[in-house]
Amino acid sequence: MKNKVYTKIEDLLNDESFVNWVNKKQMADVEFWNDWLLQNPEKKQLAYDAKDIIIGVKFNKSFISEEKTLDAWNAFEKELKTLNINNKAPFYKKVKYQSIAALILLFITISAFYFTNKSTTVVHKTTYGEILDIKLPDGTKVKLNSNSVLSYSNDAIREINLEGEAFFNVEKKPATNAKFLVTTKDLKVEVYGTAFNVNNRNTRTQVFLEEGHVELKLNNGLQKKMVPGDLVSYSYKTNKIIEQKRVMRPELQTSWKNGSLIFDRSTLESAMNKIEETYGITTIFEDSLSKKILITGAVPTQNLDICIKTIEKSAQVTIVNKNNKLYIHKN
Repeated sequence: MKNKVYTKIEDLLNDESFVNWVNKKQMADVEFWNDWLLQNPEKKQLAYDAKDIIIGVKFNKSFISEEKTLDAWNAFEKELKTLNINNKAPFYKKVKYQSIAALILLFITISAFYFTNKSTTVVHKTTYGEILDIKLPDGTKVKLNSNSVLSYSNDAIREINLEGEAFFNVEKKPATNAKFLVTTKDLKVEVYGTAFNVNNRNTRTQVFLEEGHVELKLNNGLQKKMVPGDLVSYSYKTNKIIEQKRVMRPELQTSWKNGSLIFDRSTLESAMNKIEETYGITTIFEDSLSKKILITGAVPTQNLDICIKTIEKSAQVTIVNKNNKLYIHKN
């Protein structure tokens, strides 16, 4: 490893120690490549391009399932039993035996790779009232909202599954143009480097694009391209887009990541729905008029008591918290 010369991207891709450095395996390899980058700054871009390729490509193990591996081994054993191997065999048989020996070596190598490289799932969870900052292995930054779950496989780190709400600032990969996918029960969001919000609550998924461009792949088979400022909501239950509009104030959709909710002439009912999502509580309106009260302003979300007092003052209502049930009536 120390005496090798790396001049092409293929040299790095074929080097096991380099792959270990990318995947943060084998501390000796990690330390070697960190030192190598310091000593070879002119090859830093080459190394990062190779890293992008390794990160951006998902290895598909389906072609070497355990069932197929066992079938191949059984067929091989059957072939061996039909041979009468001895030292006096003709030359053409020796060649055949050498081929079989090569197959044995290939079988052992592939099996060892398969059984020692099974994928694992990385899971990030938040509780009610909690916001979590996550940096994914590819450099993408994520804000995970309360009561949400984000997961991905360690061999497909740019394919994310989301339950709840998250804001993504995706790391661009210009060298490989590697896709970044976010999957919910309703749709897939396909991006190449952008900032967007995904809210997967109740029976719909809402996507707001802050910058860049994304393409939605809806569960009904349709695709939809979005431009900055677009907001699209899709429900798997109705199998159609239920909301589509332009948003002139992005902070109304993404303020939660800064610890507050901003409302602009929103009904108290819709505002309390947001509070329910954040804290996992139930809202009970004791009169129908209170639901229609309009509120404008910012409500802090990091403390429920302060949140309640802020809403009481803004909406001129009284809110009583009894066992995580908020009873609301007009003053």
